[in-house]
This record gives sequence, C-alpha cells and structure tokens, in this order.
Amino acid sequence: MRQGQATVEWIALVAICALVGLGGMHFSTGISSALNGIAPLIATIATPSPIEPVHLLLEPSYPRLRADPLPPIDGGSIVAIASRLAALQIVEIPPGSNFGPEIAVFTDGNAEPWCADFVSWVLRAAGYPFSGGASGGWRIAWTLDVRAWFAARGAYRERLVADPEPGDVIWFRHGHIGIVTRVVGTSIETVEGNAGDAVRSKVYAQWRSNSAIGGFGRPAR
Repeated sequence: MRQGQATVEWIALVAICALVGLGGMHFSTGISSALNGIAPLIATIATPSPIEPVHLLLEPSYPRLRADPLPPIDGGSIVAIASRLAALQIVEIPPGSNFGPEIAVFTDGNAEPWCADFVSWVLRAAGYPFSGGASGGWRIAWTLDVRAWFAARGAYRERLVADPEPGDVIWFRHGHIGIVTRVVGTSIETVEGNAGDAVRSKVYAQWRSNSAIGGFGRPAR
C-alpha cells in the first residue's frame, strides 16, 4: 500500500471517530463540520509531490511510460543526439533488467543487452540508419553484426590504423559498442548505452594502446 493512501485512510478513520463523538449534535451538521476540518489535510496529501517516488516509475500513469517517453530529439548530429540522451540520465528499471521506459524505445520493446540498440537508434535519429536489421531494418541488436555491417561497406578500421572522429561507432572486443563524441589528443570520449545499466559518458585515455578497443565504424555522413 502506498504511504499517501495509508495516510488518507488514517485521516478518514479519525473523521469517523469524530463523528461518533458528536453525540447530540445533529448528524448532518456533524458530518459537515468534520469534513470541513479534514478537507485541507486531504487536499494537501492529494497534491502530487514535485519529487516522484520510485514506485511511480513502474505505474502506467507515469509520463515516461507513454508511447513517446523520450523528448523530441531527432534532427541533430550523431554526437548531439547521443550527448542529449546521456544528459537524460537514462537507467534500467529495475537495475539489471535490460529494460526501462526509454530503453524499450531503443530496443523496440525487447528486453535484451541494448548497447547496439542504443547506437542503432541514435544513428537512425541522426539520419544515418543501419539497413538489413530488425524493426524494419534500422536496428542491429548485436555488436558483432554492427562491426560486420561497417566492414562490409569498407567503413571499419582496426584500432591500430584508425583515425577516429566524433560520430564514429567504437567497437570493443568484449562485445560492446558506443559512439565517439570527442577526440582530444590521446583520449577518446564516448556515450554508451548499457554501460553499467545506463546511458553514460565515458573517457578512454591512451586509446591507441587500449587492447579492449577493437576498432571504429564510420557512418556515411
């Protein structure tokens, strides 16, 4: 039971007790007086708090569970879209579930590891969609398939010979991908889906010697 609901019921009980204690007072007058006394308290409790309790995230009435839980975000560069998504603090609900209202948009409703889904969604939103995948073609759900998609088009470079740019897709040997948002000297900044159950910005120093990085795919932009 929710705390707010329990409190309202407690106040209702107090009101009933007050009515019983009215004794010789006219019944209708007693009801009116009691309700007038508790109405402000009920109104206060019924007013939504600006801080949304965690349980509301799981209710159908929660705004982020609408058909469009993400704000309008199409019509920008790959980097701009990925960066805006990172700023939204998108997380799995519950943690470890591969699911959540926004994540379901990336995965087209599938509860699955979603780093490739995230990249697929960003590329489509920026106007550079994958082809031949799921959900009408735009969604490639597996990282090896993303790498193969770029390689088949001559748009993939291994780490040791790559010259990455913002907007490139970074592929990791352990089965993970993300989007390059910035290259500064020997460091690369990325935005990645399913990074610790969330969309996160990350930094890789000395990326050229980082053996976890396999290479980079370049969308046709």
